[in-house]
Amino acid sequence: MDNFIFNMFGMLVLFMFLVIIGGGISQWVKNNNSPKETVKARVVDKKSEVTYIQQEQNGMMTNTPQWSYYIVFEFENSDGKKVVKKMVVSGKEYKRICEGDCGDLTFQGTRYIGFEK
Repeated sequence: MDNFIFNMFGMLVLFMFLVIIGGGISQWVKNNNSPKETVKARVVDKKSEVTYIQQEQNGMMTNTPQWSYYIVFEFENSDGKKVVKKMVVSGKEYKRICEGDCGDLTFQGTRYIGFEK
């Protein structure tokens, strides 16, 4: 019975791992098949998140911060409808772009390419 539970837990972990990897590959393919678009956009919000990764170094546990940066853009699509798009950006882009900035947003699917003020 214990082996059965252990095997089921291992299968569940493997299944979750495959779903996560499959989702990432699926999004990558979808982005590659999407057209590159450039639209007039306005920055409506900026967000940053930090997560800590626990690692062992020289026998001691350390918490290493990992930052994620997001910018929320607002623009009109080809039908004239307002679109709000949250994009993952680099730390350099996050520092360069301010809330309220207007300019040309270039993206491909969910992939951020650039923003020119």
